[in-house]
Amino acid sequence: MRRNPVPAPRSALRRAPGGEPSASRPKSTASIDAGSLPWIPGNPVWSPTSRRPAARPEVAGRARIPSTEEATILATGFTALTPRRVRRPAMALAGIIALGAASAPAARAGEEEGGKVTISGSLDWYYQYSFNHPPRNPGGAEVGGRAFDIKNDQFALSLVEINVNRTPSKAFPVGLTLTGTVGKTADLVHATEPGTKTVRFLQQLYGTYTTTGGTPVTIDVGKFVTHHGFEVIESATNWNYSGSLLFTWAIPFYHMGIRLSAPLSSQLTAGVHFVNGWNNVEDDNSGKSIGAQLNWKPTSALNLILNYMGGDEFTGAALPANLNTHLFDLAAVWSLNDRLKLGFNADYATAAKTGVGGGNWSGQAFYARYQLSASQALALRLEHFEDSDGLRTGVAQNLNEITATWEHVWRQNLITRLEFRHDHAGTAWFPSGSGGKRSQETLTLSQVVKF
Repeated sequence: MRRNPVPAPRSALRRAPGGEPSASRPKSTASIDAGSLPWIPGNPVWSPTSRRPAARPEVAGRARIPSTEEATILATGFTALTPRRVRRPAMALAGIIALGAASAPAARAGEEEGGKVTISGSLDWYYQYSFNHPPRNPGGAEVGGRAFDIKNDQFALSLVEINVNRTPSKAFPVGLTLTGTVGKTADLVHATEPGTKTVRFLQQLYGTYTTTGGTPVTIDVGKFVTHHGFEVIESATNWNYSGSLLFTWAIPFYHMGIRLSAPLSSQLTAGVHFVNGWNNVEDDNSGKSIGAQLNWKPTSALNLILNYMGGDEFTGAALPANLNTHLFDLAAVWSLNDRLKLGFNADYATAAKTGVGGGNWSGQAFYARYQLSASQALALRLEHFEDSDGLRTGVAQNLNEITATWEHVWRQNLITRLEFRHDHAGTAWFPSGSGGKRSQETLTLSQVVKF
């Protein structure tokens, strides 16, 4: 098998609107042929239905819902004569928008019965400059070791996202979560997906049912983002713009399967997961992976989350062989006061199989965020990642990085960030205009528009 304001650890349990995890829910000693392995994000070596309104008095006067084809033309300006390579992502996004539009009448009806449909989205772009002056690599990575900010000296569209969420109602007690995505980030998240790559347009799609009785159990079935880590795919929720080393290399991005969560007390919530594996909608072996989570919030200021996942992993996890993998992940957030928050993330994983070899990887990340004013904040991240057997990066090495980020939020909808990051590797691993280098410095301007 294979490898989401103040952000908090990624959680399979439902997250509160502000990003903090809620107790209610919610990446060997064996020889490696780099050329035979799938590309991993950031690696410079592996470049990876209704009647007419007039006949229905209750809907007379409402705007007609456009067809998918009409929505495509209205939303993108593209027609059947537009080149296919341009139309496909646009049509995927337009289809999601059309689904959201079609859900609006259902939303009003649902609200009357206790359900509610909400639609939101965002657009994420950046301009990044690497002081290594790496050569152009169209379609591939130019900045090494990064999750999604891989382009240099150019404007880059990272992610366009549409979210549709329906809460359960008495008439229909099943909720629905849909996250549609288009952009380079969507491609990179699904870089090692063994099945069809069209799944990149759906970051999440799952149904939710909560049992009734003494202890409610929330059951999610479908495709959902991982419960591991401090950071999430959407940069606006994180404290820094660029993804951490641990987010990029130590943990998976998403899973396909079923997960259950239930409160054990007012402070402790537990969850279990049964999934195909790391980063795979379509499984690539006969095994399954088991996950678990404990989410403890002893006070309003402190939140600790312990995660686990184990099972046979292969191409989805971007491993060189079908290895039995065990991943342990700890994430914590501590609010010292209204202005200062601290964060911590640690990962340890082993991967091995008789006759194949294997190894381990580990890392730690320290975070700090200081709110200068209602609209401005500073964030600092310092981390270390050990890939002593080369199972994640393809090279036996240690990676270190430090990131400083200034943030300005305008009317809660436009997030502008200016970020400096220094990376260091144990080998000449980062691309430059004169060959590989051990270090890399970047300056990044980014904006996220939320709607």
